Amino acid sequence: MEPPLISPIDESTGVGVDERFTEEILTLFRTIHPLDRIPRAGYVMRGVTEPESVSAHSHFMALLALLFVERYPETFNRDRVLAMALVHDLAEARLMDIPMPVADAHLKSAKQAAEQAITEEMLDGLPGNLSALHVEFDAAETPEARLLRGLDKAQMMIKVWCYDLERRGCLDEFWSNPKNFADYGIAPVSALFDAICRRAGKVRPVA
Repeated sequence: MEPPLISPIDESTGVGVDERFTEEILTLFRTIHPLDRIPRAGYVMRGVTEPESVSAHSHFMALLALLFVERYPETFNRDRVLAMALVHDLAEARLMDIPMPVADAHLKSAKQAAEQAITEEMLDGLPGNLSALHVEFDAAETPEARLLRGLDKAQMMIKVWCYDLERRGCLDEFWSNPKNFADYGIAPVSALFDAICRRAGKVRPVA
């Protein structure tokens, strides 16, 4: 039996309590619990010891997105950007992190379909139609999605720069792949890539 919506309004807060919502929250967080132990596969393959987890990546990407929307408040919808950043990799709790070269060469459409189906299942019953943000992120057609697709790559290259400084892993190929510097037509993201390359003493590759 589903827990009932508890209807007397809490006099101190003016809010009713939806017990079904709390149960859905617990189910979701039990499902995504492994994300802090799932390493980013591209770093593992290149010998980085103790690489960042998927949840660490999502946290850093959300912080990066927050800084951009605060700096350019008239350009991007803040709430949608932050929500999209937080849900974009939830499916990896079940799929794991599939390295980009393998996914692009062999699994692209299948991977996208699987990620969307898993995201919808995870978020089913929760408010906000958040799974639609995953579709938007994949399509990369809105300014918010293009911003995040670019920042997804930028966060990765910031980590590569940091790992290089720490002499962790063999990461030279990251710097030579133009796909790792895709800015999706967002000028501030392009400027961030240029700054990363300057700090690292690298030449930004051209597609």
